[in-house]
Amino acid sequence: MSAGRSGVRRRRAWLAAAVTAVAAAFFWPRVIVAWLGDSSPWASYLYQYGMGLIVFLFGVGVILDSGACRPGRGRDGFWLAVLFAGFAFFAVLHLVWILAALGLPYRGGGP
Repeated sequence: MSAGRSGVRRRRAWLAAAVTAVAAAFFWPRVIVAWLGDSSPWASYLYQYGMGLIVFLFGVGVILDSGACRPGRGRDGFWLAVLFAGFAFFAVLHLVWILAALGLPYRGGGP
């Protein structure tokens, strides 16, 4: 009987996560534009990596829930850390490029 209840709880948890993700997909862009304006270079960055983080965490949840990756089993913990490090790496790399574009002078190479 508890296995059936566990399955129902798991389905409810995934449904709650999906509803939260859809609500975030609706409200997050509006919050960013209201906060920063639509012409800010940070608006697209926060949208991309904010929504990307939601999708990424949802995907990691599926991986962990299905048992495809179990931290503590072999090298699974290492590969899970690689996933998170990869997301952080590209977010920081993109951040550095935006800061460079905004802060470094460009002299142009025209004739």
